[in-house]
Amino acid sequence: MKHEYSPLLRTMVDVALRCGQRMKAADVEHAAAREKSGWRDLVTEYDVRIQEFAVEQLSAAFPEARFICEEGGAGDVPAGGMTFVIDPIDGTANFVHRIGHSCTSIGCVRDARPVAAAIYDVYKDELFAAEEGKGAFLNGQPIHVYEGPLSDSIVMFGTSPYNMRYADETFARVRSIFGRCQDVRRSGSAALDLCYAAAGRVGLFFESELSLWDYAAGALIVREAGGVCLTLTGEPLTFDRPHKSSGIAGSVRALRESGFLPESTLASVGREP
Repeated sequence: MKHEYSPLLRTMVDVALRCGQRMKAADVEHAAAREKSGWRDLVTEYDVRIQEFAVEQLSAAFPEARFICEEGGAGDVPAGGMTFVIDPIDGTANFVHRIGHSCTSIGCVRDARPVAAAIYDVYKDELFAAEEGKGAFLNGQPIHVYEGPLSDSIVMFGTSPYNMRYADETFARVRSIFGRCQDVRRSGSAALDLCYAAAGRVGLFFESELSLWDYAAGALIVREAGGVCLTLTGEPLTFDRPHKSSGIAGSVRALRESGFLPESTLASVGREP
């Protein structure tokens, strides 16, 4: 039996699904694209259109809501009330190159705490969702992080391509973790990487620099799937402003076996099963 979503999450899921259909129907070959922070950081007309559609639909359902979005509309998360954090196309480079691995990510934050999340990969027709205290789900079925040894799992990572100062640090970590896991992967969508960690497809995900819209939804999905999301320095992720942060996600066991975090940090978030 599929999980019954709350009215809030049902609305978020419906909007994410409809955003995904717009992504799939896009004429990418002829889409207008421009650079943002640099030549690796692209935005297309579809990023903007899909974001506008998502904001319009969520505003109609929740007139009191505020928004933090990748393509503009960023501001601090207010104390109290409802804020939606939206990445209309996470994996824009994949989208531009027609790789077929991108998603729409919508997180809902209250009091600087994520309370609901919907991430939709239209190419695989996979809808990841979660509500605070109610678990995490893939197409309505419960999911859980992988609890086995890191040596038996895949590790996914991000390269933080918009900030080259992290390149040496990132690939040093990749080289280190490569000797502790079965293999490594780089997909180009942090939101989906977090979902794959939540679903137990991979044992661990990490990246040196993420934006709030990259992880606001995915972090909740990981947590509700029994996992942990922290910065690479072992601090809790924050959700009160659109800032940059590192991230690492997986089971406590995976984080411990990665060797990236001090044992004292892991002891404070739980014990391996």
